Amino acid sequence: MLDHLAFFYQVIIASELLLDEAIFLLSDEGFEKDLKAFYVKHLEDEKGHAAWLKEDLGAHPINLHFGAAQLAGMAGYLVRHVHPVALLGYMKALEGHPIPIEYVEAVEQAHGKQAGRTLRLHAVEDPHHIRELEAVYVPDEWVPLVESTRLQTRKLIEGLS
Repeated sequence: MLDHLAFFYQVIIASELLLDEAIFLLSDEGFEKDLKAFYVKHLEDEKGHAAWLKEDLGAHPINLHFGAAQLAGMAGYLVRHVHPVALLGYMKALEGHPIPIEYVEAVEQAHGKQAGRTLRLHAVEDPHHIRELEAVYVPDEWVPLVESTRLQTRKLIEGLS
């Protein structure tokens, strides 16, 4: 269970950096201006979660997880070389399947309440975040990229289980 949390720690760290990069690359015009504002707000909402999760893990080692590197690498490539809107698909895949509260409770039972703190926060917040993600305007020309990124991200995550 704690190895799973260490994996998510690495995903969260990568996601913060991906948001920073997407914000930097987006213009202040048209749909990109609104997307940039959404990414800035989402980054603010996620600030500190990696540090919290690291605290939740306590002394448990955070070993390199190549699955997290695959996810971040794919998303980073798309953000840099295709368009930052691709990050929406990545985010939809990560936040579109909320952590079941039963899993949070199992982690807390096995490792103490502290170990489930950040998981519980995401179990509660992710359903709200997915609604926000679905409300972001994406021009028709970019919808296939967002959806393909969402599907590929889910495929990679499911392959890790």
